[in-house]
Amino acid sequence: MLKLSPLAIVKRTPLNNCGQCGYPTCLAFGAAVVKTGISLSLCPFIDLTGLDQGQMQQEQPKDQKAADLAFIASLKEKIRPFILSDLAPQLGASFNKELPDTLFFRYLGQEVSLSKSSLLIDGHEPEDPRDQILLYNYVFGQGNQPPSNNWVGMESLPNSISKIKTLATYCENRLATLFTNHAKDEIWSAIKAVDGTPSAEQSANISAIIPVLPMIPQSILFWEAAPEDNFTAQVKVLFDRHVLSYLDLESLVFSAERLADRLDLLLLKQPKP
Repeated sequence: MLKLSPLAIVKRTPLNNCGQCGYPTCLAFGAAVVKTGISLSLCPFIDLTGLDQGQMQQEQPKDQKAADLAFIASLKEKIRPFILSDLAPQLGASFNKELPDTLFFRYLGQEVSLSKSSLLIDGHEPEDPRDQILLYNYVFGQGNQPPSNNWVGMESLPNSISKIKTLATYCENRLATLFTNHAKDEIWSAIKAVDGTPSAEQSANISAIIPVLPMIPQSILFWEAAPEDNFTAQVKVLFDRHVLSYLDLESLVFSAERLADRLDLLLLKQPKP
């Protein structure tokens, strides 16, 4: 768990109960951080000055971690009958003839090697089991409709009403704040690091298509704030209309959250002027 009390976290917020973190009050946000391990960065205004890595360390609740590991084991069992080399083309993956049961593909600019028993991201086991769930789910889904370049919002996908706010909280609102606080060249540098490219959308200040996974492109549109028009900075994430042939809604929302996490990390690592 986070090594700070809820009150200590609240003291680092503006105490304005703005709700941008997805919680009704700053105290509710602080309690959720300590109890569930959600990221401090969900509050766009929190002051992290003086916190060391020990204080910021978070752990998953033991029961949740056990549930995640059990789910990963069940996914591995489900793909056991698959011939992974046969699935490679439809997943946008490759394989080595000497290792036909290991798939190689990109995940947010990182190299993945996935077999029926192990998974490595850039040569390391992922720290968060949810990454394994996402990637094994991607393989388990198999996919039967390649991306169509027909973009839709989460609200246009079936049975997605409950996921719209989650997507806004964990991805769109975070990216809007993140992009507002960085120069365009820094943002584009981070986007390119996750294999993103500019899109043809002309209305947004920044528009890019990012292949979170080979067959899971996501379109990111960012509009800068216009205070004179009472317009706040906004990000809209669009998905390919066929995306649910590869991932379920829960995994899809998590993939967008991971996109925000990755861009946040890449922008944080950029040298200061």
